[in-house]
Amino acid sequence: MAGGDVCKRLLSGSSLRWTLWNVVFVLFLLSLLVNLIKKLFTIYGYECWQISEFLINYQGGFVRRGLMGEILFFFAKNFNINVEWTVKIFCLVCVIAASAFFVKSFLNKGYTLYLLPLCFFLGMGLFGNGWIRKDYLFLCFFILILWLYGKDRLSIVIKIAAINVLSVFIILSHEVFAFFSLPILFLLFFNQYKNKGMIRSALLSLLCLSPGIFAFFLCIVFHGNQETARIIWDSWGPLLNQETSNESGMGRAVEAIGWSSAYAFSFHVKANFVSEEAGVSSLLAWMVTFPVVYYIVTNALSVFKKRENDFTDRHKTVLASILIFQFLCLSPVFTVLSCDYIRVFFYWITSSFTLFLFFPLDKVEPLFPVCLIRFAERINKIFADILPPSRTVLVLLMLMTGVSPWGFGIAQTFKTTMTGSILELLTLPLQLIKTLLLA
Repeated sequence: MAGGDVCKRLLSGSSLRWTLWNVVFVLFLLSLLVNLIKKLFTIYGYECWQISEFLINYQGGFVRRGLMGEILFFFAKNFNINVEWTVKIFCLVCVIAASAFFVKSFLNKGYTLYLLPLCFFLGMGLFGNGWIRKDYLFLCFFILILWLYGKDRLSIVIKIAAINVLSVFIILSHEVFAFFSLPILFLLFFNQYKNKGMIRSALLSLLCLSPGIFAFFLCIVFHGNQETARIIWDSWGPLLNQETSNESGMGRAVEAIGWSSAYAFSFHVKANFVSEEAGVSSLLAWMVTFPVVYYIVTNALSVFKKRENDFTDRHKTVLASILIFQFLCLSPVFTVLSCDYIRVFFYWITSSFTLFLFFPLDKVEPLFPVCLIRFAERINKIFADILPPSRTVLVLLMLMTGVSPWGFGIAQTFKTTMTGSILELLTLPLQLIKTLLLA
């Protein structure tokens, strides 16, 4: 009788849908694992964007993004390491460390894990080879910086010094880190000193972050040029013995160091907003994608919660406020500084959740002006009125929402969805059979 009751419950409408969803989610995780293994053993070569980003060094003089490349250059020159595998292993460790933090934090808070592997969250790296970039390293540093800030036992001098050492290191490795870290750190320090008055607290906060701010301005001034890019690439010649098929004869990320600001802005604007595919405008696509991703991340924790107090309306408002603030901070990157949209979505969502997970509501809520919090509440209400959040709605959106790895493309966007990833997994046996028959 007991077995029959279990079968009836499993076959009931609600339980059956829930079981099917969990099967789909497991298949999605399996597809990500297979994708990771395939990408780990793919030979990329040094001219690709992913590996060449780590090759930017100071051999042509000080230049943005050069610090990590200079360290890698030292080890490659003195210890004869395999550069590509060194980069791969380093990036894999960062992916595992960042994923471990979020899984542990979500479990401790009682939050659903369904969000984490999506393409705009931790799953980003397995679409478009984003895992072999500095992005997960940024996230690890951001986690460590907020952890240090939250350590009340540390003296303020040691805390500020440690935060700035980490910030300067990672900003000199890639300046994009400043966009999603320095503004929120400013708010944290500002709130800490708010009893000293607005002007004084602002000045003290800027002073606390001055090394990181100075490093960011150095990256703007020493932007790089074609001559510097050529010297950087040539410095690796004796170590890599690698020929390139590029017209420029350089690795792509190294070549980009030589772009002028005007060219970079124009290139990114066209790729982001002026392109079109199958009659669909990229601008229209992003106008739909941003609200959908926002809707998913602000409602998923609520509709999938196990206990009523795990995620309340207040939690939702605070999370929404963080998301809106971080979106504003990253808006230059979204518009004129990058067209790697899946990566910028990753910065947006992961940095917002890191802050949300680290600090209690009472500490995060005062960071933002009342007008921003009220605006977040209104946005949430408008979205809820248009499409009331439910498990069915969230599941459908999660299944079909993707973000193009680069610029805008319908096919590459679909490949980043849960549905596209699972379909690719299910076609693997057919591809294997085809390969064996043609062999």
